[in-house]
Amino acid sequence: MNLKINLVLTVALFAVSTSSIIARFLPEVSSIVISLWRLVFASIAVWLYSFLKPQNKIKKQHIIPFILSGFFLGLHFICFYQAVKLTSIANATLLGITAPMFTLLIERFVFKKKFNKIVFIGFAVALIGTIMITGLNFSVTNASEFGKLFGLAAALCIALVYLLANKIRTDTSTVSYTRILYLMAAMFLFVIASTNGENVFELSSSDLLWLLALGLLPTILGHSLLYYGIKFTSPTIIASVPLGEPIIASILAWMIFLEKVPIITLAGGIFILCGVYFIIVNSPKAHLTENY
Repeated sequence: MNLKINLVLTVALFAVSTSSIIARFLPEVSSIVISLWRLVFASIAVWLYSFLKPQNKIKKQHIIPFILSGFFLGLHFICFYQAVKLTSIANATLLGITAPMFTLLIERFVFKKKFNKIVFIGFAVALIGTIMITGLNFSVTNASEFGKLFGLAAALCIALVYLLANKIRTDTSTVSYTRILYLMAAMFLFVIASTNGENVFELSSSDLLWLLALGLLPTILGHSLLYYGIKFTSPTIIASVPLGEPIIASILAWMIFLEKVPIITLAGGIFILCGVYFIIVNSPKAHLTENY
């Protein structure tokens, strides 16, 4: 990757690392409502920009992938914020970065893509770390343990979003892509919130400010830049960029919330980070045409 893409992905990393921290300042707001408003604010920002700088229309063959992407992105946010509410920030973010494990399996066994054997060694190492954190004696009656399951579900959902994006972004600009994606995801979440009996408008002024921060920082500066990077490298690598998120988020959680990281989480996290690193450096890059 060239210097420009490295810089873009570095900014994206620091931006997405604020997501779990900001969510902790919204204890009374459900994960569905947090996800909805994050996407609403992000969608408004991107659409306003697109009015100032007109974008090309999306192609018909991308409509279904867009719908699926919006659905999975909405689920990703719900699962991630539920994980943040139920378990530690370290657990939620560490399990959230297991997305490369899912993209690897899907690319290999669904799309029949070939990988170097060392990639699967990395997968095995990351899997050991995942098992160390989640534990073999999993129980849905334990809130923290159940939160870990949501963390894994969030990783699976974002992996699917990245894989779908890799198909769409070959001939779709970043702005055209994100404005439709965020709008689709917000629409799905509004339906889910309505059917779940959520009152999405019962929010305090401070809640709205934190939700606005979520829409602008981890979404516009974070996810949007990751989607931009998809055009220049593989979805497995993009899914691996937030590798530093657990480290940054855990440090912030310790500084702000005095949240300590248990030894087993630290040990499992090292395995996950090392395993995902092997996946990153040994995954083939995609050669896609440049289209801003």
